[in-house]
Amino acid sequence: MIEKIKKVLRHKELRWFWRYASMAKLHIGRYASKKIILVRLDMIGDCTMFSSAAKAICDHYKDREVTVVCLSTTKPIFERIGCFHEVIPVDFKPTAIDYPKLKTLIRRLRSTEYDLLLQPQASKLPIADIIDAAIKCNRRIALETKVGNSSARWVDMVNFLYDEFIPSPKGIVSEFDYYGAFVRGLGCPDYKTTCPSLPYHEQNFIEGNYYVLYPAGSFKQKFWPLDRVAWLADHIYQKTGFIAVILGAPHEKWVADEIKDKLHPLTAMSTIDLMGRTTIGEVVDIIGNAQFVISNDTSGVHIACATKTPSVVVVGGWHFKRFLPYHIENPAPDDCLPVSAYTKMPCYYCDWDWNTIGERNQECLHRMQREEPCTCIDAVCYEQVCELVDEVIERVQLC
Repeated sequence: MIEKIKKVLRHKELRWFWRYASMAKLHIGRYASKKIILVRLDMIGDCTMFSSAAKAICDHYKDREVTVVCLSTTKPIFERIGCFHEVIPVDFKPTAIDYPKLKTLIRRLRSTEYDLLLQPQASKLPIADIIDAAIKCNRRIALETKVGNSSARWVDMVNFLYDEFIPSPKGIVSEFDYYGAFVRGLGCPDYKTTCPSLPYHEQNFIEGNYYVLYPAGSFKQKFWPLDRVAWLADHIYQKTGFIAVILGAPHEKWVADEIKDKLHPLTAMSTIDLMGRTTIGEVVDIIGNAQFVISNDTSGVHIACATKTPSVVVVGGWHFKRFLPYHIENPAPDDCLPVSAYTKMPCYYCDWDWNTIGERNQECLHRMQREEPCTCIDAVCYEQVCELVDEVIERVQLC
C-alpha cells in the first residue's frame, strides 16, 4: 500500500513538472525584465550557512532586484540577511507537497517575469524543480545537482529545464565549497567563502550571563545522550554560575523536560526552558547575546557562528566535513568557528543510507532502528566535550 501511495505521489510530481516545463521550453521571445529570482528550499541551518554567499550574489547583481523563494520556516533568516527585494515563502513541507497551496504559490510567482532564475542547491527535492519550471524567466542557472534528495532518474529527466549548470566540486567537500563554486560560476572568479553572518538585536527574555543548550535536532539518532547534556550543564553551573537557556522546536519539548529531570536542583533553578516558545528571529537574538552555545549538529550551531557566538558542537560521521567541521576559505580574525567534538570511526561517511550502515556497522543500524543515538554520536564521550567547553569558557571569561 505504501509503495502504491509513493507511486501516485511521484506521478503527481511528474504531471506538475511537465505541465510547467513544457510551457517554459515552448515559450517564444524574451521577457522584458532585469529581475532575478533565487530558489532555496532548504532548512534553517542550511540557509544560515548560505547567508554570506547570498549577500555576495546580491552584491554581484546590485543593480537589479533579487527575490528569494524559500520555506516559510526560513523566511526570517532571509529577511535578516537583508539584501533581497522580496522574500516569498513556501508554506508547506518540501517533502509533503500541499498541491492547493502550491497552486496558489505558482499563481503568485507567475504574476511576475524575471530575467534570471538561480538554483544554488547541490541536492534539491522535486518540488524545487517544479517551482523552477513554473517561474517565468529567460534563463535558469543551477548548480550541478547531486543525487540524494532526488533520485538519479528524476535528476536526469529534469536537467533539460536548466540553461546552464555550474559544476559542483567533487569528493568529500564542505557545503561552503558548493556555495563558493556557485558564486564564482556566476561571474565572481575571486570570490572566497566566508563565515555565515546574521544581524541580531538585544534580547528581552533573560537577565544576567547565560549560555544556550540546543540539545535536539531533526531526529533522535543525532542527539548526544541527554544524561551527558545534564552532566555538562551541572558542570557549567558549578564552574561559572551561568544561566542555561534551552532552545529548540515545539515538538522537542520532551527533550528539555528530560534534561531538567536529570539536573542537580541548583542547576535546574538556574535553567530557563524556552523550547518551542520562540520565533526564529528571537532564537537569533538569544544566541547572538549568549556567552556560548552547546549544540548537536543542527541549526543552533550555524546561527551561533553567524552571530559570532562561541560554540561547541557534537558531530557525527554521516556527512562529516560537509556541514561540520567548517571549511572557510577566507575567515576573519573575529570569526567564531564552531568547535567540533567527534570520534572518527571506520563507518564514517554513511550518508544516512541504512544499507551502507548495515554493511559497515550492524550495532549502529540496530541503534538507528530503535531511534537511539547512532554509534558515532554515542562514541563522543562526556570528558571530550567537557574539555572543549572549559576551553571556550576560559576564552569567554578572558574577554
